[in-house]
Amino acid sequence: MGWITILIVGAILGWISEAYLVKREYPGQLWGAIIAGIVGAWIGGKYLGVWGWMLGGVNVIGSAIVALILSYVVGLFGEEAAEEKTK
Repeated sequence: MGWITILIVGAILGWISEAYLVKREYPGQLWGAIIAGIVGAWIGGKYLGVWGWMLGGVNVIGSAIVALILSYVVGLFGEEAAEEKTK
């Protein structure tokens, strides 16, 4: 049940970050944002401890916080890294 929570939280918050928070183009467009959100949700759920709302053994609030932060950072710095690589 915990991995389902991570996938759902990460995918939704990755999409929200790509659609509303970052005005630049993600590397990988929507899929890049969703993957960054899922990785962030996994990190937050695993390492931010047992507090707040828990679902399936995963800290949902911690997952959401880290998913948004990581997805936002990837959106900000990912475009420059992709441009430098193609030069």
